[in-house]
Amino acid sequence: MRTLGWIFVFLGILLLLREFQPSFLDWLRPYAPYIRDAFWGVTLVAFGLYTLTRRALRRAVLVLYLIYLLLYLVV
Repeated sequence: MRTLGWIFVFLGILLLLREFQPSFLDWLRPYAPYIRDAFWGVTLVAFGLYTLTRRALRRAVLVLYLIYLLLYLVV
């Protein structure tokens, strides 16, 4: 649960930075349509990998998917 709390804090900070300093994320603007359009594909691949892999790789898949979700929510 602590990890989830840290993820929410980080997401909140990113969303606040986007609100008050929009230029902070200008380097991601060209990639925004690609990040948004690939949501369901990335979700299905991540879910499939999560169910197929062992415990150590599951954590890596989960971390990568959470990074993608952060990008999806911020851009």
